Amino acid sequence: MTIFLAAFVLVFMRALQQQNVIHRHYWWAVITSYLIAIGEVAVVYNVAQIGWPAVPYLGTGGALGVTLSMYVHKRWINRDD
Repeated sequence: MTIFLAAFVLVFMRALQQQNVIHRHYWWAVITSYLIAIGEVAVVYNVAQIGWPAVPYLGTGGALGVTLSMYVHKRWINRDD
């Protein structure tokens, strides 16, 4: 479950940061950089312990993270698109 959450947070933040950069939301982009760092460390740490069996958890967490990021950005950050 930890690897799933780490992947979810990492991909959510990466996708959110990409959208913030595209739409020039500078402060949001700065904040997400630090949250991405946390997600990166959590994923690397957990994958090093688990190995290849982590793939389904990483994939599922990433898929849900990117989808939710798109929704959150559209709904709460960039309302005029």
